[in-house]
Amino acid sequence: MPIMYQILSSFGEVFASTVVVDFTPHVVTINTGEDVGGKILSFAQKSPRAICILSANGAISKATLCQLGSSGGGILTYEGRFEILSLSGSYTVSDTSGIRNRDGGSSVSLVGPDGRVIGGSVAGLLTAAGPIQIVVGSFTPDANKTLKKKYQREHTVSSPTSTGPEIMTAARPISQANAHAENFMIPILSQAI
Repeated sequence: MPIMYQILSSFGEVFASTVVVDFTPHVVTINTGEDVGGKILSFAQKSPRAICILSANGAISKATLCQLGSSGGGILTYEGRFEILSLSGSYTVSDTSGIRNRDGGSSVSLVGPDGRVIGGSVAGLLTAAGPIQIVVGSFTPDANKTLKKKYQREHTVSSPTSTGPEIMTAARPISQANAHAENFMIPILSQAI
């Protein structure tokens, strides 16, 4: 039975595509005085695709944030000029009895002119103090269902010179290897499912 030494990078092809398919970046521009969260949600509602916020730059003039460790019930509103340090979040589509809903949210970290950093989950308006540019990625969720079916069809490793099942080898971490001339490859018999 021939031994096939498979490079582990081939597994990267399977894992890299298990989460999303057809990832597309978009640039969303928010004008002075507009609500950042509202604009992102409006963008998300235009498509059945899920979105994630990748980056943002610009300034906020008013932020309503949920800060669980703070006094006053956890919802605080800040006014002034705050530069965006980080804006992250995601919105996915859920379908319940034929009704399409958006689930998700966002969080932000801001820095004031005095260098003080504030942040939390967005719980209300995030008003733009000037133009803000946000890079959003849209994608088709649940792609792993499609890939799982494909993987099940291709469950055996084949070789053009072989007619039977192959033995595939996997690398053993060096920390688990025997220093006395042990082969660092562990044979694994590929079985039909």
